[in-house]
Amino acid sequence: MKILHKYILRQTLVTLIMTVAVLTFVLLFIGALRQFGDRNLSLGTFGQFLLLALPNMLSFTLPTAILAAALLVFGRLSADHEITAIRASGIGLGQITAPVILVGVALAGLCFYINATLAPICKYQLRTLFFRTVMERPSDLIEEGRYMKDFPGYVLFVGRKTGSSLADVVIYTLDDKGNVISSLRAKRGTVSVKRDADKLLLDLEDVRGDLRDQSDPTNFRKIRAGTTAQRYPVELDLGRILRKARSSKRISDFTLPELVDEIRNLQARGIYPAAALVEAHARASMATACVAFTLIGIPLGMKTSRRETSIGIALSLGLAFMFYFVMITANAVKDRPSLFPEAILWTPNLIFEFVGRSEEHTSELQSPCNLVCRLLLEKK
Repeated sequence: MKILHKYILRQTLVTLIMTVAVLTFVLLFIGALRQFGDRNLSLGTFGQFLLLALPNMLSFTLPTAILAAALLVFGRLSADHEITAIRASGIGLGQITAPVILVGVALAGLCFYINATLAPICKYQLRTLFFRTVMERPSDLIEEGRYMKDFPGYVLFVGRKTGSSLADVVIYTLDDKGNVISSLRAKRGTVSVKRDADKLLLDLEDVRGDLRDQSDPTNFRKIRAGTTAQRYPVELDLGRILRKARSSKRISDFTLPELVDEIRNLQARGIYPAAALVEAHARASMATACVAFTLIGIPLGMKTSRRETSIGIALSLGLAFMFYFVMITANAVKDRPSLFPEAILWTPNLIFEFVGRSEEHTSELQSPCNLVCRLLLEKK
């Protein structure tokens, strides 16, 4: 029995490690492109990004990887009739699958630690890393074709950017409530940095502006003409950006103890903590998904009975997509308690565990005699 368990465990771990490595590399590569784009990064900064992004990526790749490992390993064992031979010798399905289920339980514990503590801390540090990098080359903060809300009190849009030259620039000035009180539009301009004062200087040309009624800023009928100038300098505070990034934490940046404290504080004030509750349940659900994916992956692998890696990867990605789609749906309705978003988060796990255990129980009902007959017929 020890030899059998070592054999299955070795097959599972090898497949698991390879799947985790491939999926994590792909997600890290995509994340690096999205976060930094065409910015020139130092090797040290890029290494920091990889280290800080790794825990968050592992929280997604580990459940998917154990599902793929279960599908691939038991698919190969079934295709080579090894499952049939093992069960014909009187060994039950529970004994065969025990090593893989234990791996799933161990991964669930690891995922829970990552989701509860490590990933939130690294996510917060990763967000501040981006702004620390920008401070080295502040002009990189400006991206073309996107409304940028990074500068407190302003919304900046740049139609085109070539080096330090800008075109089709729009700057909205906001009040304390986030309403637009004035705007500037420039056909072109240049960007430079005052490093001694941590200021980003926009030297705009051919500028026209408008003003809003402060008592009724959303009423477009009350907009009146404002500044008109051939040249108009605008200074944006870079120091406030970094200070704001360091001082402000999002719900996703909270560790699990911090989330629990936030939930209790909001409840004490009579506020329903929808976002914090959904975040806490989502982290626990993603951790237990390792067990649920293992239970559904084992019978699916035996049913497909395929040696091809592509089939197992495709099935695992399909099931993982269903799981994360439900999580996105629950997050979208987190402000509607009547829809029970916390319960929605646990639905895929419960379904996968129920279906997986049902399939294993059905397979267990096959007698060893039937298995022997099937093996002999297949050999003929």
